[in-house]
Amino acid sequence: MTDRKQIKGLLDYISLKPGEEAEYAQNSEDPYSEDYVSGMGLGATEEAKIFARIGKLYLEKLKQDVVIDQILNQKTAFNETNITEIEKTTGRPRKQKILELHQIRAFHLWHIAQEYPEDTRQDLTNRYMIEVVKKRGKTSHPLVGKSERLWTVGNNDSLEQSVSRGKTWWGIDHEWQSDKCYEFFYGIYPEKKP
Repeated sequence: MTDRKQIKGLLDYISLKPGEEAEYAQNSEDPYSEDYVSGMGLGATEEAKIFARIGKLYLEKLKQDVVIDQILNQKTAFNETNITEIEKTTGRPRKQKILELHQIRAFHLWHIAQEYPEDTRQDLTNRYMIEVVKKRGKTSHPLVGKSERLWTVGNNDSLEQSVSRGKTWWGIDHEWQSDKCYEFFYGIYPEKKP
């Protein structure tokens, strides 16, 4: 009965002769042992192994923290998109996180109204502005894709009601002025305002 050769790494494994039996050495370098640190050779001091082990544990903790952050971000993103339509709750309804159709229509009209001089804006009605957009869509500024659907879905009465709801949400006054629209369109930089 021959003793099996103790191998500790790749070079020991390569040096085996054909048919020679070997076993992995059971010591601190064993991957299954508590003290094992990958990449640390036999010549490493105990202090170096301790620091390497601390670094390895720190990196594992960072990876876990990243995974936990991703899970929490997914959870909050799901909660933000989940608006009270799934279950009815008592109390004040939650605010939506995205713009609705009537808010987009009102913003579109506000943007067009800014092309008019300030002294004539007070005479612009919702009905007139809707007609301006529809005429523009047929001539100089063709409406395509989603912007076309804004003004072709529904009759004029429902479009006017939709624009009124949107104007209320944006805080657009009778002169087509809105700080909320300015901030949304130009950002928080007031020097960009016309």
